[in-house]
Amino acid sequence: MLETTAPVGNCVKILAADTNVFDNQVTIDSKISFRPFVNYLKDKIHHSSNTKARIYNYLIERFEEVPALMEPVTDAHLLEEHHDLLELLGTTLFPAVSEEEKNIFTMGVPYEFSIFNYAEPFRKLFTDENGEHFMLPDNMTGDFLKETQCALLYEHVLDKFYNIKLNEDPHLVYSIVDKDTGMKRFYRLRYDRRFIDISLKGSLPNIGNCAVCLNSLRILDLDRQLQTMPLDLFEVEGFGVWIAEDFTIQESLDSIRKILLRHEDCDLGVVQNLKKHIHALVGVSDVEVGITPFMQLNGRFVLDENCVKHGIVGKNWRLSDPESVATYNGVVGFFSEHPEPVALSVFDEKVLQVAPFTKPLLEAGVRSYMLYPIQNNDGLLGLLELASHIPNKIDQEVMNRVETAMPLLSLALLKNRDTFGNRIEKHIKEKFTALQPAVEWKFAEVAWEYLHNEDKEEARPVSGNVVFDNVYPLYGAIDVRNSSVERSRAIQKDLKAHIQLVNETFDTLQSRLQLPLLEGLKFKNFTFSQAIDNGLAAEDEVRINEFFEKEVQPVLLHLQSSHPQAREIITNYFNLVNDSDGYLYRNRNDYEQSMAAINEAVLESFEKQEEAMQQSYPHYFEKYKTDGVEYTIYIGQSIAPNNPFNMLYLKNIRLWQLNSMAEIARITHALIPSLPVPLQTTQLILIHSLPISIGFRKDERRFDVEGSYNIRYEIMKKRLDKVNIRDTNERLTQPGKIAMVYSNPREAQEYQEYILFLQSKNLLLPGMESLELEELQGVSGLKALRVSINLEG
Repeated sequence: MLETTAPVGNCVKILAADTNVFDNQVTIDSKISFRPFVNYLKDKIHHSSNTKARIYNYLIERFEEVPALMEPVTDAHLLEEHHDLLELLGTTLFPAVSEEEKNIFTMGVPYEFSIFNYAEPFRKLFTDENGEHFMLPDNMTGDFLKETQCALLYEHVLDKFYNIKLNEDPHLVYSIVDKDTGMKRFYRLRYDRRFIDISLKGSLPNIGNCAVCLNSLRILDLDRQLQTMPLDLFEVEGFGVWIAEDFTIQESLDSIRKILLRHEDCDLGVVQNLKKHIHALVGVSDVEVGITPFMQLNGRFVLDENCVKHGIVGKNWRLSDPESVATYNGVVGFFSEHPEPVALSVFDEKVLQVAPFTKPLLEAGVRSYMLYPIQNNDGLLGLLELASHIPNKIDQEVMNRVETAMPLLSLALLKNRDTFGNRIEKHIKEKFTALQPAVEWKFAEVAWEYLHNEDKEEARPVSGNVVFDNVYPLYGAIDVRNSSVERSRAIQKDLKAHIQLVNETFDTLQSRLQLPLLEGLKFKNFTFSQAIDNGLAAEDEVRINEFFEKEVQPVLLHLQSSHPQAREIITNYFNLVNDSDGYLYRNRNDYEQSMAAINEAVLESFEKQEEAMQQSYPHYFEKYKTDGVEYTIYIGQSIAPNNPFNMLYLKNIRLWQLNSMAEIARITHALIPSLPVPLQTTQLILIHSLPISIGFRKDERRFDVEGSYNIRYEIMKKRLDKVNIRDTNERLTQPGKIAMVYSNPREAQEYQEYILFLQSKNLLLPGMESLELEELQGVSGLKALRVSINLEG
């Protein structure tokens, strides 16, 4: 244990820990003496070779020539007077042939945080700048240091007097910034007590009365241990040896392991932390670390910009750039075929012959580079890179350090790939399927029932039907007013522009070609123009598009290939027709852009509010886009069987629904000035106070009502969008208002209270309309409340 450290210099001055930093030391009767060391050598002589025995005898003689050193040293100057003897002691214990910078040790006052006769590397790391104090770890509390000090002494006491070996490993851990490299390094100070004698000054206490657990062999309560076995029962003399071990590599690996254990997912924030610990593991400054996870989708590698930005060679790759995508695919293919790691101490133009994708690094001044593909049994997971602008900065020794972390990095990137898959799956659930967390548990129960029965010979058939009984429905619709009219108007304007283009193209062609057929097509084109002057019917759009595709286009294609003088004119026509962002599609694009902006704003508002509402009581919320956004909410005990349901949760979500409709109306109204087509929205709520049953329809992958009575609710939903007020031509839904349809007077009474409350908050304007609605097919007796929204509030 004490055979691997270099000789000391003249650093014999006793340095104690700063009492301002650590004022919690226990009092120990401790003295420096070299008698225990001499006695240790005398015991070793009998089991040593002649050469070692001569060395040991020489040391014994030298120390016995100075009787004062064989007794407890009370004067520190005595150590300085015999510094040459102490230097000989250090040289003997720590051979001169070892690497001095790796041998970091000091002698110390027994079981105290005071040192003397320290090696130069130890002085640089563990003493203060003025050379006055022994530095203790910054991140360790006084209580911990006290526990460490006591554990060292009690371990000796229990071993000698009770023959008990504690399961303790007291040591000090330091985090120190290397002044030469600027890198953080980790050191562990362990204690060697072989040259310390301990003696008893009183009577030994019964071990059964102390705080030592004889099963775990640990001290369970230090305060009780100090009371029942006080330290003033013992005196110690000799010297201990603190030996520092650089465990930066192990600490870095442990940190990586802790990150992976602490985080169930390995997102890109975790990847950034991994890069920091890999840098510490490398232990070299002026080195950049890159980790690029390679993502797979449906069995193929895909460029994820959030992933490649953590690398070096690909941090500027963009999915929208075809060259970036091609380079990425080339890199993936290269490392799939050549998965061997390579450390290039000198990175120059010769490398480009084998790996041309590294050219940007060479141009950026990289002169030392390492590539380490990360993989498992399933193939390539990612790439670890190290780069430096200094030649020979990265070598085989650096690669050997990195190699120790590869199993952990493989696990990290595998978890990262799983996280990517989970993100995709979550997005699919949120955006494309009806399955939501509030009801997912039910699907899991049905799936488990199927799985644990599928291997049984006489398993009963599992229907797999997912049904929720006695749930309360809430339906709402945000509809774009006159959306069909606006869409038709946009198509009409674009078709008129296209007809005009055809007319102009034919006129130009007729000036160069004499073809009567062109006159016939031009006349037909003119009749279409007249047909849509006053409006556009559905069949008009179909007929005109068929005319363009089946009559105009074939003729122009033929003329383009057979008449060179017409080629430029016709090419210009097709360029305009094929430009989906051009003026021939301007009005339709403006309409779609306006519609998309409204729907996006509505859905975004719902998503923000919905997250908070789920905290109130779990419920199922289904949204789908039409010319606007419709949604259905189901809430009830069967959806959340572990959460006691109360009608107050239903009232709470009804109030939220009315409030959210007003907020969304404000949002869409504020959008109007920025929309290419100034579209307005209407807001409709269907009130239904009776619970219904819903079941999951596998064929349509959505929930639907169960039972003939409950179907009436679905019929009402489908037929309310264009309902009129009885005996008028006025539509119930109007921009700037919320319409609430009901059939039970008690429902109206409840919502009137909500309306008055929101009017008091100035979200709704004063006043309220009570209306009767026209009869619908299969539904009669419907009434409505209608209230105006404070759009400017």
